[in-house]
Amino acid sequence: MSDYSSVKYKDIPVIEEQEDGYWECYADERIWHPNNMKFNDYKQSEEKYGISGGDEWMAIEEGDNKIRIVSEFIDYGEHFDNIKKRSFICLGKDECEYCKAGEKPRVRYLGWVIDRRDEKIKLLRFGHSIFKQIGALAVNEEYQFDDLPGYDMTIKREGKGLDTEYSVTPSRNDSELTEKEGEDIIEKVSDPHEIIENMKTKLEKQLSGLGEDEKEEIITSDED
Repeated sequence: MSDYSSVKYKDIPVIEEQEDGYWECYADERIWHPNNMKFNDYKQSEEKYGISGGDEWMAIEEGDNKIRIVSEFIDYGEHFDNIKKRSFICLGKDECEYCKAGEKPRVRYLGWVIDRRDEKIKLLRFGHSIFKQIGALAVNEEYQFDDLPGYDMTIKREGKGLDTEYSVTPSRNDSELTEKEGEDIIEKVSDPHEIIENMKTKLEKQLSGLGEDEKEEIITSDED
C-alpha cells in the first residue's frame, strides 16, 4: 500500500464545466472530458489517462466471446493494489488516496452487451486495448459506425495474467436486432454513467468518517 502522507496540491484539478463536457485543469495542462466517449474517440481517452499507444456481468473468458454492443461505453479510472491483489474505482484526483500518492489510474470502460453465449443482456467492462480495437472498426471504411455497430463482434482472449492478449473481430455482415432483443434492451439497459456514479457513491459512503486504517481495509476489499 502506498504512503499517502505527502499530498501534492498541484495535482488537485480545477473543473471548468461546459455544455458538452468539462475541462480538468492543472497548473501545466488542461484535459478535456466529453460527456459521451465514442469508440472513435479512443485517442482522447489515451490522452486523458496517459496511455501509450454477478448475473448481470459478462466475463471475458479464454477463447472466443461473441457479443453485440447495445449501449455506449463510459470510461472511468481504476486502481489495482498489488499487495491486496484487488481493484477499486478511482474517485478522482481530489478524493482518491492512490491518486494523491501519485499513482495513475488505469482506464476501464463500462457498457451493455448481448452475450451471444446465452443471448442475455449483461454489463461488460474492459480495458483500453479492446476499446481501441473497436475504435479502429468505428473509423474503418468497411465497418465504420457512429454510435453503435450494426453487427456482432468477437473478442478473443489468449494467455493468462500479464501475458493476456485480446483481439476483436467483426462479423462479416450487419444484422438487425430481433423484436425481443429490442424489448429486452428497453427493459434492462440503464445509463452506464449512472452505474459508474453509483459505484463511486457507494465507495464514498463507505469511506466517509473512517480513519485511514479503516479506509484502507474497505478500499482494498471492494469487489473488482
